[in-house]
Amino acid sequence: MSFLFPSTINNVIVPSKPHHSTCSGQTSKKSIISCKLSNNNNNNNENPNTTQKYHTPPMLDRRNMLIGLGGLYGSSITQPITPPANAEPMAPDVTGCTLTNSIDDESIGDNCCPPKINPVKIKDFKFEDYPSPILKIRRPAHLLSNNPAYVHDYKRAIEIMKTGLPPEDPRNFYQQANIHCAYCDDAYPQLNHPDKFLEVHKSWLFAPFHRWYLFFYERILGKLINKPEFALPFWNWDHPDGMRIPEMFKDIDSPLYDPNRNVNHLSSVVNFNYRGRDNRPIIPDDQLIQDNLEIMRKQMAARPFQFFGEKYKLGDDIDRRYGAGSLEISPHNVVHNWTGSDTVSGGQDMCAFWSAARDPIFYSHHLNVDRMWHVWRTELPGRYRVDIRDPDYLNAWFVFYDENANPVRVHIRDSFDVEKLGYTYEKVDLPWMHIKPLPRPRITKTPLTGSLTEPTTFPKALDSVIKTRVNRPGKKRSMQEKEEQEEVLVVEFEIKLTDEFVKFDVYVNDMSNDEDDENNVKVVRPELAGSYTSLVHKGKHMVGKDGKMVMVRKSSLKLGLNTLLEELGDEDNEIVEVSLVPRTGTQGIEITDVKIVYVSD
Repeated sequence: MSFLFPSTINNVIVPSKPHHSTCSGQTSKKSIISCKLSNNNNNNNENPNTTQKYHTPPMLDRRNMLIGLGGLYGSSITQPITPPANAEPMAPDVTGCTLTNSIDDESIGDNCCPPKINPVKIKDFKFEDYPSPILKIRRPAHLLSNNPAYVHDYKRAIEIMKTGLPPEDPRNFYQQANIHCAYCDDAYPQLNHPDKFLEVHKSWLFAPFHRWYLFFYERILGKLINKPEFALPFWNWDHPDGMRIPEMFKDIDSPLYDPNRNVNHLSSVVNFNYRGRDNRPIIPDDQLIQDNLEIMRKQMAARPFQFFGEKYKLGDDIDRRYGAGSLEISPHNVVHNWTGSDTVSGGQDMCAFWSAARDPIFYSHHLNVDRMWHVWRTELPGRYRVDIRDPDYLNAWFVFYDENANPVRVHIRDSFDVEKLGYTYEKVDLPWMHIKPLPRPRITKTPLTGSLTEPTTFPKALDSVIKTRVNRPGKKRSMQEKEEQEEVLVVEFEIKLTDEFVKFDVYVNDMSNDEDDENNVKVVRPELAGSYTSLVHKGKHMVGKDGKMVMVRKSSLKLGLNTLLEELGDEDNEIVEVSLVPRTGTQGIEITDVKIVYVSD
C-alpha cells in the first residue's frame, strides 16, 4: 500500500583484517470478506547544522486522506490502558534456556543463553525506579561521527562492556548479545508450555521486545562511563545523508568495529532491495536512493495489522502462526543482510538472528527501527495510528538485566510512550513522506474483467516466477468504503528452508517481463506491492526427532491495495494479476494460496 503524507506533520517541536561469514544465498474482531482463486489443495549531543538534500516540496492530494482511514484497533493512543487481570500473556520460562542449535561455527559454540536467572530475584519494572536525569535525545550516527567527545564516550563504554566486565556479568557485551540470541532463536520455552518455544520475530512482539532491549542496553552503557544522560545514536538509513554505514563504525581499531561485515558495503549506499548479492550492473547511487525512499513510503503507510505483524499468544506454535509486519520485513531485514558478511558460510554477524547483536552497529540499526515505530505512532496522519489493545499483547512480558545487573520483568503495555521512558529522537527530515508515486509507463491496456475459468492450482513451488489472477470482492469503491474496509492481498506460503536469506517480491498488474530478472536493476516499479524477506534462522524448530534439519513454517504476507490500485489506475478491474518473483533463498518455499480480503473493524 502506498501513500503520500502531508508535510504539516513535520512541524512538531521536540524538547530540547576481517574474518568473513555469509548472509547470501486489541485487536478488535475484524469482519473479513474473502475472494480467492486457488483450489486450496549527553551533553555532547549538540545540534550541528544538518543537510537537507533530497528534501522535496510538500504535497497534498486526495490520496493523503487515505492514510487516516480505518481504525482497525478501534481506540486512540491517548486512552488509558487497563488490561484485565485474567489475561494470559506471552512470557518466557527464563529458567529453561537451552541450546539453540542455531550456530554452525564450532569456534563459537551453540549455547547463547545469558546467565541463569533466579526467578525470586526478578522485580517488576516501575517507571519511578528508572528515572532519567534529562530527556535523552537520540541523534543520527552520521552526524555524531563528527563529534569526537561523543565518539570517545561511546567507544569507552563499549570497551568496558567488552573487556572491563567479567565474562559472566550479564551486562558484558557478549552476554547482552546472548540475550538477543536466546529470545530470537528458540532458546526459551514459553512459560508453562515447555513444548513450545518463544520467538520475538515475525509477530507483534518484534517492536516492543527490541524497544525494551535497547532501553536497558543504553542505561548499562551510561552506567559504565558514569554518564546516565548518554544516548545511543541511530543509523538514519531512511534519509539520503544517512544511507551509508556511519563513520564511527568503520575504524578497524575501534571497539565499535566488527570484522564480520560485507567489506564491499563499507562505503556504499544501502540497498533496501538487496537480495544477498550486489546487482549487476551496479545501480547508480541516485537511483538507489530514490528506490529506497519509495520502499520507505510504502512500508510506513501501513495499518496496524500490517505494520506490527501477526498475533502471537501464549501457547501458540510459531510454526503455525508466523507473519512479520512491514516494520520488520523491510528495511529491517534487508539492512541486516546487506551489512553482514557475504563470503563464508555461517551467517555471522548482522545476517543471522543469533549473531546480529555481536556487531555494535546492530543497536544503531534497531534504534532507527524503534524510531520508525515512534514516527508511525506520533507523526503520521491517520486515526488508526493506534496502540494494540489486546490484553494478551499488553500483558506480554520479557526479562532483561538493568544497569545494576538486576533482572527486571517488563510488560509491553509500558513501552508505548518513549518520553515516559526517558528519551526521544531528534527531529530530522523525512523525505520519503513527500515523494510522488512512481509514474507508470503510458501504454494502452485493457481492464482485467470477468471471472477466472482456470484457477491456479496451489501449492506451487516458488522456484520461478508465478503469475496468477485473483478475483476482487468489488471494484471502484467509494472513499467511505475504503475508510471502512482495507482491500488486502494475502499471500500464504510454507517455508521449508531458512538457512539462508530469503526474499521474494510481489507485483500487481505488472506490465514488465520479469521471467528473466537476473539483470533487471529496476526492481522498484510502480506495480511493486511489497516484498517478503527473512534472515538466517536456525532454532530448535529446525531439528527433527532424528536429529536431521527439518522445518516447515506456515506464513503469510499481507499487502494493502487501496491506494496502490488507485495510483495504477486499476480500480475498475474485476481481477488483479499477481506476480510472485523469487529473488533469493526461495527454493524451499511453496505458495499455498493467493487471495484478496476486505478487513474492517
